[in-house]
Amino acid sequence: MKVEILSRKFIKPSTLTHHSLRDHKISFIDELAPSMNVPIILYYPAQCNNDAAKNASLFNQLEKSLAETLTQFYPLAGRYIKDDHVIYCNDQGVDYVEARVDVQLLEFLDHGDNKPQFFNQFIPRETGAVDETTDPLLSIQLSMFECGGLAVGVSIAHRIADASTLSTFLNAWAIASRVGIDNVTVHPSFNSVFIPGRNLPALNLGIPRSGDNGAKTRMFFFNKKAISTLRTKASTDNDNKGKRGPTRVLLVSAVIWRALVAVAQAKHGHPRASGVLQTINLRKKTVPPLPEHSCGNFWGLAMTGCMGDESRMELQGFVDLIGAAIRNTVTDSANVLSLGEDGHMKLIKAFIEANQNFSNAKMDSYLFTSWCRFPFYEIDFGWGKPVWTSLVSVPVKNFICLMDNKEGDGIEAWVFLDEKDMVDFEQDQTIRAFTT
Repeated sequence: MKVEILSRKFIKPSTLTHHSLRDHKISFIDELAPSMNVPIILYYPAQCNNDAAKNASLFNQLEKSLAETLTQFYPLAGRYIKDDHVIYCNDQGVDYVEARVDVQLLEFLDHGDNKPQFFNQFIPRETGAVDETTDPLLSIQLSMFECGGLAVGVSIAHRIADASTLSTFLNAWAIASRVGIDNVTVHPSFNSVFIPGRNLPALNLGIPRSGDNGAKTRMFFFNKKAISTLRTKASTDNDNKGKRGPTRVLLVSAVIWRALVAVAQAKHGHPRASGVLQTINLRKKTVPPLPEHSCGNFWGLAMTGCMGDESRMELQGFVDLIGAAIRNTVTDSANVLSLGEDGHMKLIKAFIEANQNFSNAKMDSYLFTSWCRFPFYEIDFGWGKPVWTSLVSVPVKNFICLMDNKEGDGIEAWVFLDEKDMVDFEQDQTIRAFTT
């Protein structure tokens, strides 16, 4: 497969950002977010059957609506000044690329999930190319397949956005493209006054600015039937028949962690301390609640661990550990805003401890994040909803991202591990039994 770049330029907001908004101070969670671009690719079936005139009209529509949408999402067109922890909203623009692909979309979808390195050709920036004044905060690539199918690849700096912000922006852009900017009902709020910055260090995931670091990427699909079976198994382990079982995100997280504990024990020949950090979206959990379309980073970390001897703990044990950590973090998060300094420190301490765990050679730490229920499959630019959404191969080790499948009843688990660990993880009996 070959992806040929046809054009590259910067798209600026259609209306200049007011001078009073030029300096956007980021929040302390923005500061703590890892130095990386957050990627996603949306795949759409053919609309124009490779008709040159219709394709040109389609691309012009996307470009115009993007410029209009950026007037509301103005920080995304600025640049980060890391010494000052400020987004300079100077309307410098977002990186905008048009490309063509020499294969059919269906051909790629039939085989591409086994070669995640191919996905990287659909986004315009590397994962670690961030936080310098020359780095765009938002980059977009439109890749047209031979059949007229389209991949919309988006890369957004974690310094100013999380998955929720990415979803909010893409849905607003899609509405503007489909029915016009005047009909966009998404009203983003870039307001860090709730949790002002403190000049804190970023969560260190060891991501190089360019190239890779030996990390291996694989996607494992847990379908509806597998999740139902796992829920029954977890309930049986804990004699919870008749009670509402754990969520699919909690189940899949527990299954993956249990397999990782087994991989680590086999690798080292003895039980190892193992920790899980689970990201928690704070938007609907604070009192008072944050604005519906709060943009930036608004997430905390739920943390738990075990000593590593998986033979002593069934699936339900891992479910219980993660579930309890999430409930405790949600409870603590309710008072993040109302408690002021004390509330802020509860969040900050978790990030500090996370950095300590990742640098602890005697402990294996894994970062889990869930993008499930974010409406990526609702993003309709005017030619229908995506047939698939994917991540890319990123140079991050011990990272797991969970995403919905198109039907919303299964989970696609994107797992990023050391290459040798990935080989062993793929051979885990439970992983082999419950995934495709």
